[in-house]
Order: sequence, then structure tokens, then C-alpha cells
Amino acid sequence: MKLICSWLLSTSIALSSSLAWAEGKTMIVLDASGSMWGQINGQPKLQIARDALAIVLGDVPADMELGLIPYGHREKGNCNDIEVVVKPAAGTGPAINLAAANMKFLGKTPLSAAVLKAAEELAYTEEKATVILITDGLENCQADPCAVGAELAKQGIDFTAHVVGFDLTDAQGKQVACLAENTGGRYFAATNADELRDALLNTVVVTPEKTAEVAPLVLPEASLDPDKSVAIGADITVSWTGPNGEHDYIDLVPLDYKKTHGELAYTYTKAGSPLTVRAAGKPGAYQVRYLWRGVDNQRHVLATETLELTDTDVALIAPDNVQAGGSIPIQWKGPAHKDDYLDLVPDGVTRTSGELAYVYVTAESEPELELRAPTKPGVYHIRYILKGSDKKRVLHSIPITVLPAQASVSAPKQVTAGSILPIFWTGPAGKDDYVDIVASDHKRIGGEITYFYTRDSADGESHELKVPTKAGDYLVRYILRGAGADSVLAKQPFSVTAAEAKVSVPLSVAAGSVIAVDWAGPAGKDDYVDIVPSDHKRIGGELTYFYTRDAVDDEPSELKAPSKAGEYQVRYILRGSGSGVVLAKQAFSVTKPDATVAVSRSVLAGSTLDVTWTGPAGHDDYVDIVAIDHKRIGGELAYFYTRDAVDDEPGQLKAPAKAGEYQVRYILRGSGSGVVLAKQAFTVVDN
Repeated sequence: MKLICSWLLSTSIALSSSLAWAEGKTMIVLDASGSMWGQINGQPKLQIARDALAIVLGDVPADMELGLIPYGHREKGNCNDIEVVVKPAAGTGPAINLAAANMKFLGKTPLSAAVLKAAEELAYTEEKATVILITDGLENCQADPCAVGAELAKQGIDFTAHVVGFDLTDAQGKQVACLAENTGGRYFAATNADELRDALLNTVVVTPEKTAEVAPLVLPEASLDPDKSVAIGADITVSWTGPNGEHDYIDLVPLDYKKTHGELAYTYTKAGSPLTVRAAGKPGAYQVRYLWRGVDNQRHVLATETLELTDTDVALIAPDNVQAGGSIPIQWKGPAHKDDYLDLVPDGVTRTSGELAYVYVTAESEPELELRAPTKPGVYHIRYILKGSDKKRVLHSIPITVLPAQASVSAPKQVTAGSILPIFWTGPAGKDDYVDIVASDHKRIGGEITYFYTRDSADGESHELKVPTKAGDYLVRYILRGAGADSVLAKQPFSVTAAEAKVSVPLSVAAGSVIAVDWAGPAGKDDYVDIVPSDHKRIGGELTYFYTRDAVDDEPSELKAPSKAGEYQVRYILRGSGSGVVLAKQAFSVTKPDATVAVSRSVLAGSTLDVTWTGPAGHDDYVDIVAIDHKRIGGELAYFYTRDAVDDEPGQLKAPAKAGEYQVRYILRGSGSGVVLAKQAFTVVDN
């Protein structure tokens, strides 16, 4: 990385001698959402962005007025997490670099609102203003960046927005490029550190020709020869000639449509001639157009041709392509007979069985249904299957290309056992996609230690998982679930280090007494301290316990000693994903305390007995009366708690109403079952 940075720095210095720095105030809008934890060549995108900013801003003239607005940098799932961190002013380069270096990357992508806030901060309706948006994701806060760009251009005095799409696909770039195009700005695609640095130089810096008189743009020639009449939902075959630039494409739009975005369907010219563009679902007149990305970085319509879309009894309308594992929206028309269905099959399949996915259609079905795309890239077909009285028939079929899905997972490289692991992810986020933790040598799908569904992520970019309790090497993985076999889209290794804890109690305590427990440890949400017999090996089956989360600062934790004398151990139990682990333990002895009970040897039935007793007088200890042959704890005929005793006064119990032989007992209640510490027999006689 040092060699790369040195080369970039020398290049930026060389460029600065031949280029002019942009005039007016400029605001950098930086994507600080959780998706920036995604990696390119093993390095998080957020670090690549920080390095590129540092290189470019390090050579900015002292009098250039720059500011910084990040979004998604303070909270998860908050579309209002937009902040002016550095106000536009001269000499702010170091402040912007420092802010970016210390920034958290957490939340959503409210890029439209962030650009609008930047424009307002720059007083765009009164002064020349430039915004540079750096984003690695699409708007996910229910705003339209194209509309925002158009409104800013309309209201601004001299407003320009440049957009740097960092690690965006061509299709994703098209969705944010309109923000720049509608303001006379430029869109730059950057897929690595070099391209990001170049994009920043081309937005922060302008060529001298930018401010001088520029020669008129000469449009290259292009021609189109499409099918003149096509059924709705079918493929339109288009032969073409033209410059075939990297970003050129042929689209389908309503008749007289003027905008260079928002098309109904499109195909890049790199697909060759002829190519196909999917027809819309509504009959009528449309036009196909050749769109060229010029040297001015704007889209220009080079050629147009009209065609007619005709109605049909059976139609299927779906995107030309879909990401693996994604949802395929399908508009359909058909007879909707009983047991008719739409299915998805691999290319070349002709039989009406063995489909990868299907959905039944009826007269009551919605006009748009969904199928889940396979996880394996390739060409597939969506078909309308008619269930006739004799056999099933394929009434209509359209192709769809399943593109490789892209995903990333990023988490700290080293964590402590039982702690919380923050995970940042990007991916298709299909209904059943999930992120899991497995051992480093785990190969199969399933058998995960813990997981979460991506649909349960509040901000669509991050979530948390409990770290395993056992130290070792693990993987966090993005699992794509779709039609066909599941697949691992992304994974990152991390290591778990052993957690430390201690527990301490007196070496000898009286049965049933309250034990002060001194402990230290991770204090995870589900960690606890327990007491078990000395030969107890497993987690669970404890005699008593307390959760470490319930501990109060500066107050000792307490457990009740077992009722039965013997050898025991107190343990610190770490609970993470997977099984619990004993982090610390200490042996101690429980001794039997002394107790006595005394009553008259013979009493009248139903009379009141004075009971003299001694004993530990624990909070739950009690004295009871039971039949002479009664063995168990509980089922007493009468009792009183020793805690209710009045000093120097005997306890009182009512004698049984039935004559016979009985016993009075002192019951010790500690952790575990109760114990009889003392007893005395007596006789009940009739009046």
C-alpha cells in the first residue's frame, strides 16, 4: 500500500501542475454507511476512500473552500443521520482528513437528502456551488436522486453535482448518474483505489479548458433497425451501428420521451448487434434509442426509431437479468385455468416438470407475481404452463439471465470469546439469505454456530452476532438462498481469543447461609455464576446461580449455600454462541449448622404449642409439624418461618386435631432441596 500511495501522490502532484482547481465553494458528501466495510482486494472500501481523500486533499490550494458532509456515520437505520462535519472554508483539507479517519461507518444511505443539505449549506440559490458525492450504494431512504438533481439545477444559480460511484455495477451507476447529469455534472465509476483517486481529481480539479471557450461537441453517427411490431413482453430484436462506447446502450422509452434516464428497459451495446431489449407490458407506440456517453460525460441520444407493441392473449414480462438469489417480478397474462402456473427452468429444459421454482396463477392472482432466482448464474427461462385435460403445455416462455450475486462481509479480525461481533454486510438481501458463523474448517451450508437473516437487519447493512465461547479460528459468511442449491457468496476469517474470569468465596461456609461472591469476567448478557457439587462436570443442572448482568456496582453478589453439607464448587459460566464454557471455578466446603427444636411430649388436640428452637434462622428456614412417619420436605400440617420469630419468645404452632404420634422439625432451606436439621417426637391426645 505504501508503494501505491507514493505513486498516487506523485501523480497528483504532476497533475496539479497542469490542471486548475475548481472555483467557488465545494462540499464533499461522503458515504459513511455500513456497506463501506465491504472489501476490495482485501482492504475495506472505507480505508481506500480515506487514503484517496488524503492524497487529493493534501495538494489542495490553501485558499480553496472545501467542506464535508457524511451520512450514516453515527447511527444504524436512521435516514436522518446526516451532519455538516466541516463547514466550507479555506484550508480545511487536514480537518476533512481527520474527520474521515475518525469516522464510524454504520448506517443507511440517504444520499439524496445529504446532497440537498450540502446544496443548502452552500447557499446554492445565491452562489456558485459544487457538490461531490462519493457513494458505494444506492439510495435506500425512499428518495429519488434524479428528481433531487433536477430540482437543484432548476433552483440553483450555478449548481453542479458530481457523483463518484465507488464499486457500483453499471446498472447501479445508472441509477445515481442522473443526479450528476441533471445538474450538468459528471458521473465517475471507480472500482479500486486508483480509479477513486482519479475520480476525485476530476471533480475537485477542473481543466483550464473548462473555464475557456470549448469547441462544440461533435456527435458520432448511429443507426437503429428494430422489429417494427412486437407483442407485449416479448424480446425486441434491434440491429444497430454506432460508436459502441463502454457505457453506450439501447433503450426502450415511451414515444416522445426526452430524458436520458428512467427508461423502461435497456441493453448495453457491448452485447453486440443485433441485441434484444425486453418489450413493455402495455400496448402502444414506443421508441428505441441509441444512448452515447460523450467525452463531456453526458448521455446523448444518437438515433431513435419507433415501433408498435401489440396485445396478446398470453404474455410474460420480466427483467432481462436478475442477480442470483434475487426476486424476479413477473407481469403475466394467460387463461388462468385451474392448476396453471409460472415456472423457472434452466436453459434447454423442455419437459414440464423438475422446475426450480414455480407459482400457481388463477383469475384472482395479482397481475405481478414473483419467483426466486437460482443461486447459480446462467441463462434460464420463465414459462407459462397450461394444465390441460390431457397434459401440460408450455404456452409461452421468455429468457432471463441470472447474473453472479455480489456480497461482502466485514467484521473485526480478533474478538474475545462470548463478546458481541458487529458485522457489516452487503448482498442481495433475499428473503431467506443469512449471515452465519462457522468454524474455519467448516465447508458445508448448514450446521452453523449462530446466524441472522439479512431481512432482520434494521438498516440493511449491519447486524450483530454472539461470538463463540471457545477460542479458535472461525469464519463469518454470507449465505445466498434461492432456487436450487445454496451458496457461500462471501466470507471473512476472524479469530476468537479466550476470555478470562475469576470467582472467589470463603473456603468453608455453613449450609443455607448467604455467600458473598467476588467475581470478575466479561459479564456478557447471558453469563452467570453458579454453585454445583464438586463432581459436577456439565453446564446446567446448577443448584443456584445469578446472572452477571444483574450485578450492581460496588455491591457484592450473593448466592445461597446448599442445604446439604459436602464439597461444592462455584463457577463462572461464559455463554456465547455454541455451548457454554466454565471460565473459572473454586472449590469450597459446606458444613452442617446446629439446630434444636423442643415441645411438650404430650399435647391436647387442636391446642397451641409453644416451640422452643435454635438454628441458623435463614430467610427461608422454617419449623413444621408432620406425622411421625413423614419423611419428605413439604406436606407439613403446620409451620412458621424462623424469620418471623420475636426475640426471647417461643414460636407457636397449632397441634393437629387428630390424636396420634407426630414430630416437630427444623427445616433448613438453602440452594437445592431442604434438609431436616433437628426434630422431636410428641403425642397428640384427645380432650
